[in-house]
Amino acid sequence: EVFEQAEPVWRAARRAACAQRDQALQRWLTGQVSLGGRAPIPPQGAQSWWLVDLQPQPAGAQTLRLPNGHWQRAAGGERPACGLPYQPAPGGGVWVQLPRPTGVAAQGLWRSADPTPLAPGAVQQPVQLTPRQAEGAPRWRLGNGLLSAELGAEGVLQLWDAEGQPQLAEPLQWCRWRDHGEFWDAWDIAADYRDHPLPLTWDGVPELAEQGPLCTRLVWRGRCGHSALRLDVQLRAACSYLELHLQVDWRQRHELLRLEIPLAQPAVRVAADTAGGVLERPAQPATPRERARWEVPAVSWLASQAAPGMGGLAVLLDGPQGVSGEAERLGVSLLRAPTWPDPSADNGLQRLRLALMPCGQGWRQQAVPQAARRFREPPWLRPAQGVVAAELPVGGPFGGDAVQLIAMRPLDGPGAVWITLQNLSPQRQRLCWPAGWQVQAESEDEQNRQAACLDQLRPWQLARFRVSRPQGG
Repeated sequence: EVFEQAEPVWRAARRAACAQRDQALQRWLTGQVSLGGRAPIPPQGAQSWWLVDLQPQPAGAQTLRLPNGHWQRAAGGERPACGLPYQPAPGGGVWVQLPRPTGVAAQGLWRSADPTPLAPGAVQQPVQLTPRQAEGAPRWRLGNGLLSAELGAEGVLQLWDAEGQPQLAEPLQWCRWRDHGEFWDAWDIAADYRDHPLPLTWDGVPELAEQGPLCTRLVWRGRCGHSALRLDVQLRAACSYLELHLQVDWRQRHELLRLEIPLAQPAVRVAADTAGGVLERPAQPATPRERARWEVPAVSWLASQAAPGMGGLAVLLDGPQGVSGEAERLGVSLLRAPTWPDPSADNGLQRLRLALMPCGQGWRQQAVPQAARRFREPPWLRPAQGVVAAELPVGGPFGGDAVQLIAMRPLDGPGAVWITLQNLSPQRQRLCWPAGWQVQAESEDEQNRQAACLDQLRPWQLARFRVSRPQGG
């Protein structure tokens, strides 16, 4: 009953927040273009769009699915000789590869319905699919230079990083067990659920749903009990992770569906993010307390770390999930079927998104939290209200990759804003403010007003700063 009352309130709040964000961004971007003088003139018949990464990201290429049309970067005032690399998507729209600027920045795009397609540009780290036969069964090798995978009738058989280091001891395992809970049916997974396995089967050879240099996707169909399964395995150009999209028409009772990932390199430690920090603990429990805490809630990622130089593997999540980690495997609890207090819990059509990302140098060194944000939070894409600029800095970077922009609120006075930043690492992070900005801490405490507190964040610190920006900045 609480959920039924809270759900429409939450959805209404989310819609209102999105509308306010969209209006504020459109006003700000339009104002910045007008202050900057002459803007590039779009080709005849082209529509102007804004694309904004709302979290600081390093520079690089990104492959996105955009609405149908021929896309170009707004640049120069003259139409470029060729458009952005593109590939039609069977499900609608078009895959486009475009450069990602450093920090939080807005990019101007032009969308045209011109029936004469522009010549696609060069694709960075294109996807390649190579079919082959092994032991009389068809298999596929899928890769983009950052990672590669071997696929077969059973699903993902092996995963390699850019150096060719194998990540899996066995194929990925989609598992189903009987589970009657422990103390509270809706919350506690039974400790002995592994003693009650149930069958889960896939139906033969997968279907090649789409293939091209920007995106390749294969589809498996299967069944667990009365529930139909569909698994899409997808790899995009210049993407450091392999995406797994699982669609389930869940109709089970007192059962547990999990993804088990057998590790080729035994883990020494396992890490997962939580609200405001990271949980990191030994992969092999040594005390009764550690053995009792075998599953923890993660917000957006889970990672193993093997011995130095031996690699690791991260799992990116599209939302909070129960996760577990041992020396030999990682696991994610996907769906359950409790009957109390809600007999219909989890039933119906469910869509789950996960991704596998090799991180041989460690989850922190290879920026797993930033990859998880890219996986969960798509860029902001909207038609522009007026003309667009080729590129417009919005904010940041304010420091290293671990410094996350939480909020930016205007204050009374020209150029005055509140900026909230968080350090998402166990190390101190030095802040880097743009030239001309005058910064002071929120607190009136004299200690917090010292310069040392204005140019660095402590581990996991969440801090708010009052910033005065120069006119037009």
